[in-house]
Amino acid sequence: MLDHLLKYREEFSQNGRVTISNLFPENQVEQIYQDYLNSDTFNVAFMAGNTGPQGQATMQLTTKGTEQYHKLTDQVYNLASRNIFTYRFSRTNWIQPLLYELWSSKIFSSYIEFITGQENLRWVKDSTFTSKYEGGDFLSPHTDKDNGRIAFVYQLTKDWLPGYGGLFMRMPDAVNVDVTILPQFNQLTIFNVSGEGSPHMVTNVIPGLQKSRIAYSGWLA
Repeated sequence: MLDHLLKYREEFSQNGRVTISNLFPENQVEQIYQDYLNSDTFNVAFMAGNTGPQGQATMQLTTKGTEQYHKLTDQVYNLASRNIFTYRFSRTNWIQPLLYELWSSKIFSSYIEFITGQENLRWVKDSTFTSKYEGGDFLSPHTDKDNGRIAFVYQLTKDWLPGYGGLFMRMPDAVNVDVTILPQFNQLTIFNVSGEGSPHMVTNVIPGLQKSRIAYSGWLA
């Protein structure tokens, strides 16, 4: 274990990110996966250009297949074609109990602090969510600036192929990609988003795909 932690620490120090495979015991992760796969708590989230009272961008939630869903889909695709930040994917704020137990453990937080070299990291659970990307879903480039020091994506995605889309991409600037990560089951990616953040995106999932890309995401402040 120590050898792996040292390797992860060195990689994070050099690159500002690291991907860890087989994070938790597989029998535990399987239960988490099944519960999310069968959960009815997901709604489709859109960033479609709407703003709140203070001019801030606001997320809209709706049900898949409704008239509003199709209208908002047209809007987010239009925004994406003009390189304006937008997204469409399903999400839930429900945290599966076993996932909550694993994520809130002191041992786990100590591992992450050792790997990142950051002290007193705080799991901001109220700002975390679980996403479900299906055909046509995507997340356009953004930085996560001001959300925390460390961003994380914990994959609960099985048997995913590159041709399905849904790839996590990190970008050194607005037009280039320096890291591409294929979602794999029980895989954690953490990356530094302090300061100006780190541009990243999730590519469009091919329409008609009968599989779900499920991941738990958030920030450590």
